[in-house]
Amino acid sequence: MLKIFLLLVTINLFTFANTLKIASSPKNTSYYILAQSISDIAKIEGQQRVIPVPTNGSVENIKQLLQKKVTLAIVQNDIAFYAKNAHKPFTNYNTNLQLVLPLFKEPIFVLTNKKGINSLMQLQNKKVAIGDKDSGLNESSKVILNTINILNSLQISQIPESSSIKRLQKGYLDAIFVNNLSSYLKEQINQEKLFIVPISKSLVHKLKNTFPFFETHKFTLKNHESIPTIAVRSILITRSDIDTQTIYSIIQLLTKHYNNLIFPDAYHTNLNELFKIDTQLDWHDGVKEYFSQHKIITSSDKIFNKYFWYIFIASIFSITVILYILALILYKLGWLNKLHNSQTLITLFQKIYFYTFKYKYILLLSFIILSYSITVLIIKYFEHSWAIEHNVISVFDENPFLESSLWLFIFGATGYNGDFFPNSSEGKLLVSLIPMFGLGGFFALIGFITSDQIKKYILEAKGMAKINSSNHIIICGWNEKTKLLIENLTHDNLSVKKDLVILTDTLDYNPIEKYNFNSQFIKYVFGSPTNRESLDKANIQEANTAIIVSDSTSSDPDARTILSVLAIERYCEELTEQKIRDKDKEIYTIAEIVNPTNTQTAKDAKVDQVISLGDIESKIFTQSVQNPGVIKFIDEIFTYDEYNDIYSFNIIKECKLIGKNYDEALLILRNYEILLLSINIEANRTPLEVEIFCKEHKLSRAVITNPIDSNEKNYKLMENDLLIVLAKYEERVTEALKNIQKEL
Repeated sequence: MLKIFLLLVTINLFTFANTLKIASSPKNTSYYILAQSISDIAKIEGQQRVIPVPTNGSVENIKQLLQKKVTLAIVQNDIAFYAKNAHKPFTNYNTNLQLVLPLFKEPIFVLTNKKGINSLMQLQNKKVAIGDKDSGLNESSKVILNTINILNSLQISQIPESSSIKRLQKGYLDAIFVNNLSSYLKEQINQEKLFIVPISKSLVHKLKNTFPFFETHKFTLKNHESIPTIAVRSILITRSDIDTQTIYSIIQLLTKHYNNLIFPDAYHTNLNELFKIDTQLDWHDGVKEYFSQHKIITSSDKIFNKYFWYIFIASIFSITVILYILALILYKLGWLNKLHNSQTLITLFQKIYFYTFKYKYILLLSFIILSYSITVLIIKYFEHSWAIEHNVISVFDENPFLESSLWLFIFGATGYNGDFFPNSSEGKLLVSLIPMFGLGGFFALIGFITSDQIKKYILEAKGMAKINSSNHIIICGWNEKTKLLIENLTHDNLSVKKDLVILTDTLDYNPIEKYNFNSQFIKYVFGSPTNRESLDKANIQEANTAIIVSDSTSSDPDARTILSVLAIERYCEELTEQKIRDKDKEIYTIAEIVNPTNTQTAKDAKVDQVISLGDIESKIFTQSVQNPGVIKFIDEIFTYDEYNDIYSFNIIKECKLIGKNYDEALLILRNYEILLLSINIEANRTPLEVEIFCKEHKLSRAVITNPIDSNEKNYKLMENDLLIVLAKYEERVTEALKNIQKEL
């Protein structure tokens, strides 16, 4: 008898030692049914005794697991995330929780009995059940409702799902949160007795960005309409102190009989995909041993964490270098100059261009290092993904970064690949591109680029290079006043400066170098404005203005000026006919005439603006005699200094000054310390348009300065009018216009 008793005790002790308890959920619910199926499989195998333990849900399951009342627990991954990171309802960091196996997706549905509720926001001030107090559903529901800030406005019920469904159908509740959908609930939904409240894509995106355990999900109705919602995932977890062999046996049992496990209908995941799911927990050592023996590669060695910062830093430097080189190419091709409304951007790229050659060796060295580094990292990224997908090991991914970089360098220079060649298609493509250039080809390419740039610099210094500026000003000719003209056109008081091109054949030197002009804005072309090849070099095709200055060395300077104007105007007309020049942007010509009697001849040559300095000088001289002190006023407004200077701006379609008369505009601008001098009607209109316009508005002149009759006083500003003003700096005018747009 004693022997029999001892035998029974030994059997009971052995059985107790091999008994595993799984915390699940209330009986006849999805977790309990799944745990029972695990228990049934264990009985068939005869290895261990597995007992499902009914509980109130995921929160209680983790508490029982941490209190060592159970060995395993089926929980939602969000609750495991909270427990690991000490979020409510947990107060301590529980890093000893480890993953055994991800299980099935658990969509979260919001059901209502009211057809008119189509968004979560419509649940405000309504009665809503959010699941049992210790359930994962309860915590997930709170997260969702808190995200849209309506949780505190609801009349909350924390009751089991089965009770909430009955109360919803009886009308005691307005909405309920449930996990999964039973066949009964699906039938109720398809019969339109219950309705799913969609969780919008924007809310799903917001939730996923903050809470990594959420997944997207869609439910399809019988009419094939898809309703978006969100999901968590059930997972089987244990503690890190559970011995390796026990968990190894469990994972072996589950993977062997995975198809015999009982999951909620249509929500289980294929076994091969389970190991790629990131649940925010580390695998248990017993699971890792199983993976090692069966050569399973998982995504737990997170590629994001493994390569992210390397790729991020290298990418930033690489993008910077690429943009740097792209800026040079676009600038030299002249494409950047088409962005004439973004003067700051153009100036930035111009500065980049001019600093390139100063630091070209550092640039080249950085580009080489970064090119190889980013290539290695990208190949490793693709190789790691390929290895996970195919459950094999990639040698290229496993080797250290420096070793991989050295191999790529040798392969690019010699073509020797050893046993390192990548397996992924993307990796093969990237590596295969390296020998096409090699180090020699790469440096040869850089050499060609550098030599081309040097050649262009020499041509530019001699005035033989083609200019790529657009919307620029071409100054044709040279005299003693041209230097002052250029200095004023590029003065610091001007916030927006146009590129200037000096086109002349009367100089035997480069004026940019001699007078130390700002080469960012000023270019030099050796040639004559009567020569079409020279005009092409000055890029007359995209020029905005041509200024023809008088040639003081000529015996008949006015004749030469008018001839230049005719040549420019005729060539631009032909370019417009050929659609090379924009027909809406005619070249604006300004000609300096020495003899005032030649003014009409110049106008007949289609000069837009004739300047007779001799005539102007005599008028100023007369005014200074008749009105002593006027010369100081003229000197102030025509000289860029810290006081008042003349500026102008066009009235655009959106301008709030449209519809204002002279006096009204004057008062508005005075609020910003700007004095309105004149309204110029002809600046942006053709002579024929000006003539028609003046007749229509009964104006006797096209430039209204100090209105003298009722027509001028009552004239309302219109689009394309040009306002001429006095202001301290051009920036003040620009800022005033912005403020006027806001205030009027």
